[in-house]
Amino acid sequence: MTSENAGTRLLMLHRVLPDAPAAFGLPSCYRIRGTAITPAELLGILERTADVISLGELERTLADGYEPPRGRILTFDDGYREHHDVVAPLLESRGVTATFYVATQMHAEGAVAAVDAWYWALDNATRPMATMRLPTGTEFRGAVDRLEGKTAWVAGAPKMALLAATPEQQRVMVSTLADSLGCGLPEDLAARLYMRREEWRDLAARGHRIGAHSVHHPRLTQLDAHALQREVEESVRTVAELGEPVAFAYPDGALDDRVVAAVRRAGVSSAVTCMPGVATAGVELLRLPREFVSPSPDGVRPLACPQ
Repeated sequence: MTSENAGTRLLMLHRVLPDAPAAFGLPSCYRIRGTAITPAELLGILERTADVISLGELERTLADGYEPPRGRILTFDDGYREHHDVVAPLLESRGVTATFYVATQMHAEGAVAAVDAWYWALDNATRPMATMRLPTGTEFRGAVDRLEGKTAWVAGAPKMALLAATPEQQRVMVSTLADSLGCGLPEDLAARLYMRREEWRDLAARGHRIGAHSVHHPRLTQLDAHALQREVEESVRTVAELGEPVAFAYPDGALDDRVVAAVRRAGVSSAVTCMPGVATAGVELLRLPREFVSPSPDGVRPLACPQ
């Protein structure tokens, strides 16, 4: 029988930001959704997290058919700027390393993930109400100057419609939201949000692991065969230039057998999901479970696909 304490727990983190108020004095979208913790909360997690191990150690033991070591692996998704400027120094002050999954062309092309653009508009709104017609044809109207109203935009029907939309539909939805709220998206938003390539190369030189998170962070399950191959293989090739085996993270946790097959063909060493659980002997290296870290009391909240 396997002990409940056996195996390796992979922790999934996203943004690490001060808990500063956004538009109308409300919490930021990332804070409302639970995808942002403060630097102090990160330090608290590190203080409660003994036996931090590397992703490579887990990959080797699983590949050899052994029971993984008891411990935790720190992973950060999306390649945000603060991962280089804030997170890495905090980790290094505690003598630990992490794996950072980056969408390889976001900063270089000035592209912004739909969710990040959506959140920026809500957090910088100058008008208290927004209206839009969703791709389903339903009209949604809601306030953004009250917590309940903003939460509906962050985690309710319009956000779910955004995640399910095509890239073109997403562009229209984000533009409509920004226009409705009176806050055009800044041209340098990608540069504000994401690490430059030289910054994540610097993290690798300092002992951290860089993983691939696609090229532009789409939901891979929504792509045709050609686009899927490009998003996976180009991101893996770019990260492979660092000289290590390439680990992969499925954007938004979206995967199916077709996506897993594409990731396998790209020759990655492992791939992480948004499915809660503990990695034990026999777990598939291309479907590794992770636990979402949020501002909850114990620092970990089981939540699939926290975008």
